[in-house]
Amino acid sequence: MMYDLIDRIVSLDMGQRGMTGLVEPARALVGEPVCAAAARPLSTLERGDTVIIITGSLTRAGVSSAIAENDGPVGVASLARAITHGFNAIPLILIDETVCDKMAAITRVAGPNVVTREQARIAVETPRYTSVAVVEGGEIDDAAARAHAAAIIAETKPKAVISVERSGLTKDGTYRNARGEDYSEGRARLDHVVLEAAKAGIPTIGIGDGGNEIGMGAIPEAVAAHIPHGEVLCSEIATDVLYPVGVSNWGCYAVVAALAVMTGNEDLIHTPDLERRLLEASPQIGLVDGTSGRLEPTADGLPLSTHMGLVELLQTTAQRAIRTGGAMPHKMD
Repeated sequence: MMYDLIDRIVSLDMGQRGMTGLVEPARALVGEPVCAAAARPLSTLERGDTVIIITGSLTRAGVSSAIAENDGPVGVASLARAITHGFNAIPLILIDETVCDKMAAITRVAGPNVVTREQARIAVETPRYTSVAVVEGGEIDDAAARAHAAAIIAETKPKAVISVERSGLTKDGTYRNARGEDYSEGRARLDHVVLEAAKAGIPTIGIGDGGNEIGMGAIPEAVAAHIPHGEVLCSEIATDVLYPVGVSNWGCYAVVAALAVMTGNEDLIHTPDLERRLLEASPQIGLVDGTSGRLEPTADGLPLSTHMGLVELLQTTAQRAIRTGGAMPHKMD
């Protein structure tokens, strides 16, 4: 089945972080390929619907809260493109206030114009189509973050809330990096948006590659068993669908590929050319490789060619599924 193949492609644990041990527990939560479970709430989007996407890893916040990595924002830009181009729906991206400008810039590289919420509502009702996304900052203070979360869920009534490469609160109320270290300072508490969505019965999806992200609270035993420092860094925030992948950007591309197959729309598929443009733009925008901390066209320590190659595998898989109805063509001996 093509959805299974999509999952297998993006579960490649090239960083050797132990993510392969999370794949089966995450699939057991939904009882089907995870990419399909994640794409399904998006497949019924209609014009003007909102999807909230949370991202942003302040990878060197001890130096500056304006330093964020490109893993997360690059994938979210592609996901936002699919939501607006494919459905004329509104992707509302939430991130730390200190890096809103960088998130907006990388989103524009993917195609959507970045506008306000009010402008987005006008855009989706305008006969001449305009591709748009909204980028907004979150609140650091816990009480303010709770109020913000309640207000944004009530006002936008999103069809889904998706968290990508976003560290989640742990059992001791801190945020932890991959080494289990507390790096809470200056971080917006966007977890509350996921919690408010869950209370309202809105589907929630978590995508992560390290065990500390929002959503991993759905399988804490597996995180503790397979991820270094997992018992310390695992987020307590669970999501309905959890997608553990080799690189968080890849999870976004997999959801987009599954969405393209589900709707029969090849235009949604993330392409190697778009991947190249996004990663090459990220250093100029100021988004770093989270592994090296350098402004280079790499992500999670992997070269551009690796990311483009994986994207090509996803593209070919989705295209074949659409063109053959999901069946692989027979080899002629």
